Amino acid sequence: MKLSIVTINRNNAEGLRRTMQSVASQTCKEFEYIVVDGASSDGSVEIMEEWAQKISALGVRVDAQSEIDAGLYSAMNKGVRKSEGEYVLMLNSGDWLVDEQVIGKIMPLLDGTDIVQGNVIRFRNGKEMVTRGYGHSDINFIDVQQGHFLHQASFCRRDLFEKYGYFDESYKIHADTVFYIKTLGYGEASFKYVDVNVAYFDQGGRSSNENTQWQALRKKEFDRWSTELFSSRLWATCIEYDKKGRLYDKLHRHKWAWNITMVLAKLIDRLEK
Repeated sequence: MKLSIVTINRNNAEGLRRTMQSVASQTCKEFEYIVVDGASSDGSVEIMEEWAQKISALGVRVDAQSEIDAGLYSAMNKGVRKSEGEYVLMLNSGDWLVDEQVIGKIMPLLDGTDIVQGNVIRFRNGKEMVTRGYGHSDINFIDVQQGHFLHQASFCRRDLFEKYGYFDESYKIHADTVFYIKTLGYGEASFKYVDVNVAYFDQGGRSSNENTQWQALRKKEFDRWSTELFSSRLWATCIEYDKKGRLYDKLHRHKWAWNITMVLAKLIDRLEK
């Protein structure tokens, strides 16, 4: 089995329907599908059972269960442990695959690389925006630290979870960030970017919520993992590179400022010679 698609859900009935419909529509059926519902009470269970039967009838192995769990990452870990595929895609409730051919496009690209990442499409002001994450394959530690993690478009080898550990359930919204830092930052996991639009991202999810409570939680967990995973010297280096990167981006957005910078840089080079 090459691929396991895992969907977790709790009380997001319409989001779950959209996700499962997109999975059912795939022309390539060479995957298994696992749905982990956290004892929902909003009709999600009925939707899960209905679409599980439809997808199973297409010849796809389906494992769909509803039971109480300990939260978001507990459910994700449960889904990974149930999976039998070489690769795992976390397509959570509310997110959906971009079209009927996307899994068929991705399958040949799962070549043994530990993490293969495509693109996610978000909506901003009613317009679609393609988010490319890293946007290139030769990522470095600074790239990983800046956190362009797109789990809706990341196909991870299942054995990474055995080697580096499952999602840390003590986090509420940043356990996937910690996982990628451990595998791609400190670890030796290989990475490949592919310019394929994989999924639409439901921006109503926890990590995208902009209210005060979730902003506070995001900051708390950010402070925690940055302290636990980074030495003060390494963190200072990352912050310095981040400042330079932001300055570069600002200059590049203004043609006149960028042209002046390039003229000054050439002048400095000549003077140093």
